[in-house]
Amino acid sequence: MRPDIAPVAAALGERLVTEIVPELTGFRAGNASMIGAMLKMISEEWDRAASRLVEENAAIRQILGCAAKLLGDDRLAVEAGAQDHDIRISALEASNDHLRVELIALHTMVEQAGGEEMRELENAIWRELAASVE
Repeated sequence: MRPDIAPVAAALGERLVTEIVPELTGFRAGNASMIGAMLKMISEEWDRAASRLVEENAAIRQILGCAAKLLGDDRLAVEAGAQDHDIRISALEASNDHLRVELIALHTMVEQAGGEEMRELENAIWRELAASVE
């Protein structure tokens, strides 16, 4: 049997909050309530995590690709052309972390540069950063 993670985590979180927390007091009640809330959050994130990470990675790569063309930067072009072949969450997160380091470095450089194209690139970076925290 393979458990369906999202509904199981949601049910466990709900059961913890509605059945167990009322029987506890003080610090233990607070901890159990927090664990229940975290289980519910895990259930919500579980189903969309891979899709969200693939989308974010693609959006960052698109920005890096625009920057590579604008700057004539072969290294950025390689980063932009990479793909996520391993779709395990841990691999997608590692790729996302790496791409964000690249994006932050690019953002620092773009902020210090002049020109309309750089402002457009900076705006694209800000839009992606804002979208990623929604």
